[in-house]
Amino acid sequence: MFKYKQKLNLLHMASQVTLNRMLIRGICMDGLSKKLEPKENTIPPILVYAQSLASIAPLGSASAYLTYALSYSLSSTVIAGILGSLIYFLWVVIGYRYSKVIASTGGTYEFARVGGGELTGRIAGWLYWISYMIYLPSATTYLASVVLPSEFSLAPITIALIEVLIPIILTLFLLAGIKPPLFYALATSSIEVILLLILGIKVLSVTGLSIEPLALKVPISDFFQGALGVGFTLAGGGASFFLGYEAIGKGKTVGKSYLIAYWIAAIAVLFAAYFEIAAAGYSNVGVTNLLNITNYPGFYIAKKFMGNTFSLVFFIFTANSLIGSVLAAYVALSRLSYSLIRKDMLKSIFVVAVSFTLVNLIASLTGQYLNVYSITTEISLVTLYASHVIVSGVFPSFINKISRLQAWDVLLAIAAVILMGYGVYSYVVPYSYPSSLIGLASLVSGILLGVISFTKRR
Repeated sequence: MFKYKQKLNLLHMASQVTLNRMLIRGICMDGLSKKLEPKENTIPPILVYAQSLASIAPLGSASAYLTYALSYSLSSTVIAGILGSLIYFLWVVIGYRYSKVIASTGGTYEFARVGGGELTGRIAGWLYWISYMIYLPSATTYLASVVLPSEFSLAPITIALIEVLIPIILTLFLLAGIKPPLFYALATSSIEVILLLILGIKVLSVTGLSIEPLALKVPISDFFQGALGVGFTLAGGGASFFLGYEAIGKGKTVGKSYLIAYWIAAIAVLFAAYFEIAAAGYSNVGVTNLLNITNYPGFYIAKKFMGNTFSLVFFIFTANSLIGSVLAAYVALSRLSYSLIRKDMLKSIFVVAVSFTLVNLIASLTGQYLNVYSITTEISLVTLYASHVIVSGVFPSFINKISRLQAWDVLLAIAAVILMGYGVYSYVVPYSYPSSLIGLASLVSGILLGVISFTKRR
């Protein structure tokens, strides 16, 4: 009987210890969750600007996504880039006018919701969520499989480990709070623009200037594909929309930061396109040969024209640029998840972390890094443009609710819908397997998620 009581006491003590541990863990999680909750009027304007510029990632975009545009429009990428910048500027104007009025954690979801109702908002929000979610593994897969091996001889197992560790490390960084990632973004994105300027001046001092990049030398379809690629390169600036609630100055700060970051990034990327084409000899053949040599032309050109030391710095900040862009997108995505799913920032971050890590894990296990990069880039493009079509389409309704609707507002919305709609159309039609299927599947997924979340909310 005594031994039996002893066992009961031991069991009681053990259960009490376990219960205490669970309570402590719960208290710690609650404390972290409260720490991560968005706080009104706490982020200074310079950090909101950093969010926009870092999300565009001038150096990373000039390396990863400008390469994508170059593969289509070749030596005509400068004029394709100008067109792409102007095409996307239609959306910038619309986004600017929305963001000045609607300052929230929901960003584009709230824009579409105010303009077109809850269901419309949720479909646009989930399409945008997919675009940003899939951008995270797109950028980090490019970093792990293309950028890092360009400077270091890495074994396949090392690349695989890096691929999986990146989302884990970035998640830990995000759990530190909102300001550390934004200060990091401010420093690195500013240096990126300076490095592109230095390299471009050096290249052009050797090659000289030419009007050749202003000539159309590729089929119209490839030209437009390159233009859309550059438009996508500049698309990340809207990450600041999701800081509206937290920004000091609210919508006024977000709108101004968005415009400034867009034009700085646009000029930097167009300049990069020009000097990369110059380095390749101002010809389609030269650009094709350059892309056959490397998927990371900026680094190759830096080493050729500036030497090993500068190319190493260029390499380090390209990696930083991609990391900074992913962090900015991660910050935006966590807040969009917070608005779409549930009002709990910690859980919202973990929803993103699981999806992010899973895609990177697939890439590391299969070793198909370039295929994963290509597929994720296409999905991100299609869903981004689809979301923009919706937000642009309900823009006149939004304007009509806050002020007097002008003919200019309607024309702006129609032009943006047509141009953004072409971005969706070009990745689905003409049908080709598996590209069109991937595009259609991502669109259907976004619509279904929007409908399901709307139904559950009711």
